[in-house]
Amino acid sequence: MGYRISRPVRVAAFGAVCLGAGVWAGTSLRSPARVWHGDEAGAAPGLAQPASFADVVARVGKGVVTVRSQLLAEDAAKPRVAAHATAQEAGSDAAEAVGGPRSWAEPVFEAGPGQRTGSGFVVDAKGLVVTSRHLVLGNREVQVQVPERGSFRAEVVGEDAATDLALVRLVAAPDDLVALALGPSEQLRAGDWIVAVGNPFGFAQTVTAGVVSYVGRHLHTDLGVTSDFLQFSAPVNPGSSGCPLFDGAGNVVGVTTQAATAAQGISFAVPSRSLKWALDAMVRAKDGKVRRGYLGIEFASRARPAKDEACPGAVITRVAIGEPAERAGLRRGDVVLSIDGEAIADASSLHDRILQGRPGARIRLQLLRDGRVWGPVEAELGEVGSLHSLSQPN
Repeated sequence: MGYRISRPVRVAAFGAVCLGAGVWAGTSLRSPARVWHGDEAGAAPGLAQPASFADVVARVGKGVVTVRSQLLAEDAAKPRVAAHATAQEAGSDAAEAVGGPRSWAEPVFEAGPGQRTGSGFVVDAKGLVVTSRHLVLGNREVQVQVPERGSFRAEVVGEDAATDLALVRLVAAPDDLVALALGPSEQLRAGDWIVAVGNPFGFAQTVTAGVVSYVGRHLHTDLGVTSDFLQFSAPVNPGSSGCPLFDGAGNVVGVTTQAATAAQGISFAVPSRSLKWALDAMVRAKDGKVRRGYLGIEFASRARPAKDEACPGAVITRVAIGEPAERAGLRRGDVVLSIDGEAIADASSLHDRILQGRPGARIRLQLLRDGRVWGPVEAELGEVGSLHSLSQPN
């Protein structure tokens, strides 16, 4: 799915964005109550020149678990293939030079035929655990090892392919589970310290540390989706899938899902901001499915607008053939100023507005086209889920 991005005039170096991913979920959740907790407003304290990470580790250790799955016989016989992704940064010379397909490993430890082992953490004391979707997908049985409490059978109750996250529920969960709080990943900066606690190669409660290497790294996957990852330098090994990343206050700010196969210190985590939204969506849906809107465009943040322009907006850099955006008449070079009257400040806000849209909903876009305000243009959101034709731009 490799392709090069031509740099549009006045486009800032943001991540080119396109939306799409398949989702399905297992057993429905019983309660619509929120399953995560944490201080969304409070700042995440940094770890300035830390003497030790021991206090953080002591605080979170009992909430970090080992997840084991036994695959169905037909799935166990299939060879594992690394996921493919493309690093794309609009306006980046380096990204254009390496704009072809890249391979990213799903860091799962295979202890035996059809047996996968990874990491996870307790997000709700009633027995809900976050882990990686690829770790439990197509399983016959899932077991969760809780520190000092033993092993428990678990059932998958929610999945989100776009973020590669899954939610499982412990059967007969103990009453004294330690749930970990989700922190504000929005406040992380490149260079901030992070701590990872996971299960590499089956070594439970392994602690590693590093820094946030990049905030908002966009990777195009085989699902045709651009995900907004945290890139970090803490070592990641097989068994680290689903490993939580912590800030200095012991809040979960990311979940490890991928690592570069031919590099050291280049790994990726879903930020807690995306995790919170996915968990809320799982709880709201009776079947646990996360359904996301899809428009079929790539776009980037626009340079600071002229004095007579009210909003920077986001400029469309690619339009996929046959997808909702093309059917609505959107063009490369159009600047999206608002959707349904809500101003679009940059590519990030447009990404969220589409991603969190309801498939099948009709949206009205106000555009800047050829120097004139245009629209509103009406488009019907598709649903992410299959490989879309983003390698065939108009």
